[in-house]
Amino acid sequence: MKAVVTGASGFVGRHLRDALRDAGWRVATLDRSGPADHVGDLRTMPLRGIRADVVFHLAAFANPSASVDAAADVYASNAAATARLARELPAGRLVFPSTCQVYAPADRPLDEGAPLGPRNPYAASKLCAEALALAAKEDVVILRPFNHTGPGQSAAYVCPSIARQIARAEAGGPRRLEIKNGAPRVDFFDVRDMARAYLLAAERGVAGRRYNVGTGRPVSIETIARTLRGMSRVPLELRAGRGPASTLSGDASLFQRDTGWRPEIPLRRTLSDLLDDERRQVTVKD
Repeated sequence: MKAVVTGASGFVGRHLRDALRDAGWRVATLDRSGPADHVGDLRTMPLRGIRADVVFHLAAFANPSASVDAAADVYASNAAATARLARELPAGRLVFPSTCQVYAPADRPLDEGAPLGPRNPYAASKLCAEALALAAKEDVVILRPFNHTGPGQSAAYVCPSIARQIARAEAGGPRRLEIKNGAPRVDFFDVRDMARAYLLAAERGVAGRRYNVGTGRPVSIETIARTLRGMSRVPLELRAGRGPASTLSGDASLFQRDTGWRPEIPLRRTLSDLLDDERRQVTVKD
């Protein structure tokens, strides 16, 4: 089987590329800036000659908070580019990651029938991209992942941000750990389990279906911080702000029933691997 992975140099793309190759797939990579087999902007680059059994379309404008001031670019990158890819790149199946942020807030694990309510241009563009992909191509499987983290994720996200503070403290920086709001409860799981979900979506997912991917077991940001602090090699003061409490968690029973997917990597191991990755990147004292 041949796969094309867009956004292959990104956080999830790198893990998916490796998982596909380990499973025996031939993989062609596509990215805006490389390194990749095909380098260019999906909105305009030539697609002629690129073929695959499955396209995993991970390339996206992926920062929800930054999307507020870049709505036009977000739509072009996420919705219009997805529609073009679905129309013009020959492939048997398109596996498209949307986002759990398409749902309205709720205090229970959300299934695929939960009310929709995107609250930023990023989430709105992903919901639009779902519809455009399904309109352009028959064999599309859509995933709505909840929060996955692990080695290689940008410190713009909460778990690596906390881990980086610890790594810097161990390297001689301030011995304190600060989080803005410890109250939100979030459904975190490992990026390597997410990569496995993509493979199973390609092999066993039902065309036309939307699937949640998550654990249904949310934990608070403060719990994440305390768990990581317990792994620190130096004592740390934890300063946790208190803001609005919220819950974001997914019911993945439909995806589990159709594909057999289950999260396999314990959250503590994910956080430990993430902290070790941040330690490797700290080379000077702050």
